[in-house]
Amino acid sequence: MEKTFTRAGVSTNKGKTLFRFTNDLQREKVLDKNGHTDIVFFELGEAMTKAAATDFLVEKGLSEDKPAKAVAVASIEPTRADDEKVLAMMQRGSVEYDEDSDKFKRLVEEKRQLFPSHTDQQLTELVHFQAKANVKEFSDLEPNF
Repeated sequence: MEKTFTRAGVSTNKGKTLFRFTNDLQREKVLDKNGHTDIVFFELGEAMTKAAATDFLVEKGLSEDKPAKAVAVASIEPTRADDEKVLAMMQRGSVEYDEDSDKFKRLVEEKRQLFPSHTDQQLTELVHFQAKANVKEFSDLEPNF
């Protein structure tokens, strides 16, 4: 079951504005005490998921510094069946990611968060390397002593 919230808003901390979600009426005070500025919260009227509350905030004309698309892509979770299907294809040597697929775009966004200074081309190469090497993380390549 996805967590729901009754209040949503934005705050700015260290120059970065992000969406905030809470059920606590005291959240604004806590954010202020921790150095946040430009704090704006709305009562949602009903409990909403983060995605629904984000849509509500966007309708109110609020935005955050990170792109909304990255949030949507990051929230897509692959299933075990998806993973097993790709692993089977990799073992047959027939896997080549379609760079226009949602899965490929999600993997590139994950790498973008891990390696923010990389170019789009470098991130694309990392995803292709990961697919060919059949590793979940680069730490899997490091030896364990």
